[in-house]
Amino acid sequence: MGRRKKYGQGLQTIFLIAVLTAAIVFLFIKAGGDRDLTQYSDRQVAAAEAAAQLGFGVYAQEDWEAWFETFHKSYLTKGTVSRLLEKLGVAEYIEVPGATGVHVMTRAEWSGVYDQILDYLDMEQEVKKRVFLVLGALEADKENVLTTNGEDIYTRLPVTYFENWNAYEAYMIEEKCVGLAGISEEETDIENVYLKDVKDGTAEFLYAGNAYTKEIGETESGLSPGVCDLVFSGGAVISVRVKQDTINGGLLSYDDSTIEIEGYGKIAHDGKVPVYQTYGEAAEKSLSDVILGNMEVDYVTGEKKVCAILIRQPASIENIRVLLLAEDGGKFWQEAFLKCSSEAVLKCGETEETVAGDTLLAAGDYLKSEDGGTLTLTPSAEDGQIFLCDSSGNRVSNGYSGDMEVRKPGQGYTFVNQLPFETYLCAVVPSEMPSSYGMEAQKAQAVCARSYAYIQLLRADLAEYGAHIDDSTSYQVYNKVAPTESSIKAVQETAGQVMTYRGETIEAYYFSTSMGYTETPVIWNVEDLEKYGYLKTVCLNETPYEGDLSDEEDFLAYISQKGNGFDSGIRFYRWSAVADYREKTQEISRIVEERRAVSPKNIIYYEADGTTECSESVSAADMGQLIGIEVLKRSGGGSILTLGLTFEKGSVHVMTEYNIRRVLSCGVDTITYADGSEGAASALLPSAFCAVTVQGDGTVLLTGGGYGHGLGMSQNGADGMAGAGMGYEDILHYFYNDIEIGTVGQMSG
Repeated sequence: MGRRKKYGQGLQTIFLIAVLTAAIVFLFIKAGGDRDLTQYSDRQVAAAEAAAQLGFGVYAQEDWEAWFETFHKSYLTKGTVSRLLEKLGVAEYIEVPGATGVHVMTRAEWSGVYDQILDYLDMEQEVKKRVFLVLGALEADKENVLTTNGEDIYTRLPVTYFENWNAYEAYMIEEKCVGLAGISEEETDIENVYLKDVKDGTAEFLYAGNAYTKEIGETESGLSPGVCDLVFSGGAVISVRVKQDTINGGLLSYDDSTIEIEGYGKIAHDGKVPVYQTYGEAAEKSLSDVILGNMEVDYVTGEKKVCAILIRQPASIENIRVLLLAEDGGKFWQEAFLKCSSEAVLKCGETEETVAGDTLLAAGDYLKSEDGGTLTLTPSAEDGQIFLCDSSGNRVSNGYSGDMEVRKPGQGYTFVNQLPFETYLCAVVPSEMPSSYGMEAQKAQAVCARSYAYIQLLRADLAEYGAHIDDSTSYQVYNKVAPTESSIKAVQETAGQVMTYRGETIEAYYFSTSMGYTETPVIWNVEDLEKYGYLKTVCLNETPYEGDLSDEEDFLAYISQKGNGFDSGIRFYRWSAVADYREKTQEISRIVEERRAVSPKNIIYYEADGTTECSESVSAADMGQLIGIEVLKRSGGGSILTLGLTFEKGSVHVMTEYNIRRVLSCGVDTITYADGSEGAASALLPSAFCAVTVQGDGTVLLTGGGYGHGLGMSQNGADGMAGAGMGYEDILHYFYNDIEIGTVGQMSG
């Protein structure tokens, strides 16, 4: 009997343990449900998520995180939310649903309370609700990144919260997702994807730089490649909207809201136009890959907008589009008159007429309003040339081959000259290099100009004006000197030739005159020097200098010598100037402020201790009078890398050769050259290859050499080499490192 009693008591004990365990589990579930806060759950909300949602007010997210930690709960309970409402001062207006205490707050309950908090306290409406479809999630150090059916979204929520192809109703502060109201049951679209293939109920498509594979349903198996919208619901594709309306034409210009298509004018777009290459292996490209004036493409349209662009075949580089700058160097002309030496065809909107040769045309007679379209003038004769004129019909330019386009965007008129690429070069070579120079030097110039222009043509920095480049030294000087017999010959005998480095066409920089050495891109403070591996320091002197050009004393000793080299006979090879900066504090402060606005990393402000960087709000004007100027760092090629300006209350480090030349020049009136001649100083010092010596009377002696930035080919050096019997290929290999000379072929968009 004793054993049976003990046995019965044991069963009772086991039963009680089971009951207690079940009760604990029940209370656990009631109090908080599952506790895996790395996963999305409708039954709970992490305190960290709530802290992020409350960051719109007076307290920062970190303050709220610290406050929630005092409750020793990593999730929201109704008691915590009750205390939260008291802290926010809205407890008498907002009711916590259900019983308070340790009971867990479900996501729906918290969202209801949070929406009311926003109604009362988010006066600036910083928090907005938004639905997005998640295509992928990437974990990062500070904020995780969600790829969605719109732009990328940043969030501190764990990436494990999100399941691909689900739509979420989210709380957003600016472009950051700070919390989730729940999984959305709404239909959501992925617009303007490129459907590559559909088979066996699975679709392959391109969107926003990524390739995706997704079940699409057997009913959609007959779809062909093309642009469409995919409609999702519940994580599945429920329909496909195919976009079939297209137009075809050359791309003339584009900006943030419009695309100008040859034959159609300007058509609106939503700010982000997907571009797809359809030939070969289908791939996503960018708008910059559509080469202005050199590529026929299809434009997918809908609701009077361009939805996507399809590149059907590679571009064939034939034409270049040049923005002609006004006399003041700006992009806009206040008046626009032109005439053609031969009969020409004028088109503007619905107007098309034939104009007799030498007829003066006023663009304002056709372009009646701002952004009123494009006037295009095309010579009927092959040798016809277009001239810019004043209102009396007097020519104010050399003749331009090709077409002339005139627009009136608002600030004035713009002129864009479209012409064959090789014809363009015939007017660049004589504008950049005298036609009296040796033929091999001119050929080298032609290859440099072609390589440089080719890169700019691909970039199309001036696409909003309908151009690849302009006609100034910002790119290459064009048509300031009319084509000559020798410049045409130099272009023809190097037809199509460009320089390549590691298989890519190089940006072939060149300049006027060296001081005996050339430079590397270190003078521009670039981050990726390897990208410019073809630009090297070379010596143009008969005998290399044995000293260290990065040392101030050695550099001064070198630059004080006359030297003997390929371009040492040019007056710019050596120069000097006496600068006075004692009354220039205000001007220098203005210059460094302007240059800091352009590139903050190249103008650094320091406190009086010389080591602590100033805040962004500090300006040069806050630093008092300029009291010193010195070279802080010099390159191995001799160029100043960092110029130090000392003020009463701080200092400024100036970097890049352009900024340094700009600052140093403001104290110079006259420059004395190697041949004893003098010239007035311009806004830029001839080069940054100079020694800076403070003299006893407070002035500064600048002893320098060379003219230009010093990168790539010295044009006068090339002429000296041609005179010494070197061919153009030898000249180019001398100046550029590990390059090959090949012919421009077709390129893909």
